Amino acid sequence: MNQLRQNTALKINKFFYYGWVILLLSAIGTFFSSPGQTYSISAFIDSYIAEFGYSRTMISSIYSMATILSGTLIVFMGKAVDKFGQRRMLVIAGIMLAAACLFNSFIINIPMIFFGFFLLRYFGQGSLTLIPGSLVPQWFDKNRALAISLLAFGNMLGNMVVPAFNTYMINQFGWQTAWRGWSMLLLIVFVPLMAFFIINKPENIGLLPDNQKVNDQKDLDDEIEKMTLESFHLNEALKTKEFWFVGIISMMVPMISTGMMFHFFSIMATKNVDPTAAAVVIGLIAVPGFFMPILASAIVDRFRSRYILSVTSALIGLDLIFMTFVDSAFKASVFILCYGLLTNLQSVTINVIWVKYFGRLHLGSIRGAATVFMVIGSAFGTVPFGLSYDMTGSYGSVFVAMAGLALIGTLLSLSIRKPVKVKH
Repeated sequence: MNQLRQNTALKINKFFYYGWVILLLSAIGTFFSSPGQTYSISAFIDSYIAEFGYSRTMISSIYSMATILSGTLIVFMGKAVDKFGQRRMLVIAGIMLAAACLFNSFIINIPMIFFGFFLLRYFGQGSLTLIPGSLVPQWFDKNRALAISLLAFGNMLGNMVVPAFNTYMINQFGWQTAWRGWSMLLLIVFVPLMAFFIINKPENIGLLPDNQKVNDQKDLDDEIEKMTLESFHLNEALKTKEFWFVGIISMMVPMISTGMMFHFFSIMATKNVDPTAAAVVIGLIAVPGFFMPILASAIVDRFRSRYILSVTSALIGLDLIFMTFVDSAFKASVFILCYGLLTNLQSVTINVIWVKYFGRLHLGSIRGAATVFMVIGSAFGTVPFGLSYDMTGSYGSVFVAMAGLALIGTLLSLSIRKPVKVKH
């Protein structure tokens, strides 16, 4: 099986670089993380409330706790990726997510709902985002920013089609059947694709990242030796200020975005924007993502990462201040388009930093540990916005506070440098 997969890859590589196949499969992987993503699970919440009689607050609290637990444990998935490889862990994560979807079709009480949410978040939102994110950088070097920006299209497609798909399935066949449908799709489509076509590293089939020319075995040996010498173990990365500073920076946007999106229609109401217009405005946040491959090649690959982070953090802060002056749907649209552009650019830059600063060899465990920052940010993002409205009757103060956080991100960005691995 392994030899057949490698021979298939080499045959494809005669026509074009197999790394692009890996990128496509990775994007499919992020799409199939959908059952564990908030935009997908949200379609089931009303059914749970109607079926079991639990309050929205109860369901939301369970979801937050399950998300926090899955995020804190995702580091173990990262370590497993480094030990067993992306292909094997994609297959395992796919099978487990299929089992999670099947389990969720049988839930009848609070403990089962909590465990169901945990499984969906851990193997869907966590694992099937982490593993493709650690696979693509193995195959690209000079084109890494472009590849990572293209990887996001899988998640964007999920955002666009999955909520409508779930709603249709629930309305036509019931929420239990909708979950079982996802289970079958994962087992029939996703798992076989990953099992047959995924290859962990280009060196495994005699290639180099970006399809660089290979003259002989020495070229491959030199690349592997270079990768080994430059790559940080997780415990080595944890000793650098860059890991912690970049982690803190990566926590800020999920905190702001989650809080803002959770309360978005309420925020728009305070800005004299009616719900219909607000629904259009919130959808605009995805538009800049379609231009990221061009911007990634033009900006992320050409400028120092710390400068990109500092500039985007500063501009996000200014955009949040601008939000305090918004009083129409047009101004809200300007705000959300700028916010979507800046946060997308920052996200690609951070994903590039992890491999640029810490190497390819132990990327799974390092990204797994870094994911904890983003989970913490998203888990606690809703509270400050709620407090701002409850205490002041508006969201102005929280936007100013979040702008202050963005300023902190700017200062942290300016102080990071590519760490040098200590030779033992």
